[in-house]
Amino acid sequence: MPDKTFLRKALLGKMKNVPLLSRHMKSRRILRKLSQEPVFRKAEHVAFYYGIAPEVETKPYLKKILKDKRIYLPRVGPRKSLTLRRVRSLSRDLKKGAYNIMEPKVFCEKRAANQMDLIIVPGVAFDKRGGRLGRGGGYYDRLLRKAGKVIKVGLCFREQLVKKVPMQAHDMRVDKVITD
Repeated sequence: MPDKTFLRKALLGKMKNVPLLSRHMKSRRILRKLSQEPVFRKAEHVAFYYGIAPEVETKPYLKKILKDKRIYLPRVGPRKSLTLRRVRSLSRDLKKGAYNIMEPKVFCEKRAANQMDLIIVPGVAFDKRGGRLGRGGGYYDRLLRKAGKVIKVGLCFREQLVKKVPMQAHDMRVDKVITD
């Protein structure tokens, strides 16, 4: 089984070679599938993420669903923690934060992970059993642990599915993976 560092590097390199137009089309397909999921349709409070290349592109979708759902995005805090904060406007409520990722400004309302109806999760790799490999900081593992029984859905391109993600005791699984 490949180690996490090797797998992460290989998949990030592979994803950077996917043409931009293809990534746009695949992202739309994935987000269309998400919008058809009963758990998403019922959810009022949804934790999402602001996708950065080469992840599934979420910005156009976030703009679309802000009027129908209460959307919360992660904000990096002390000790590699994430807090979830409500975003009402992508133009007014976001700024570049840690790692150059757009995140909610400090004035945005906080909500605990275990008070979400659904958490949408990015990843570098996923497997069919919900194994997830992130970028290596453990930020989402800590957030998902706090979420308890809240349903967690990973979004990824088909190229990011692997037979088995190397997992350790502290790694958190998602309940479902949606791909193109």
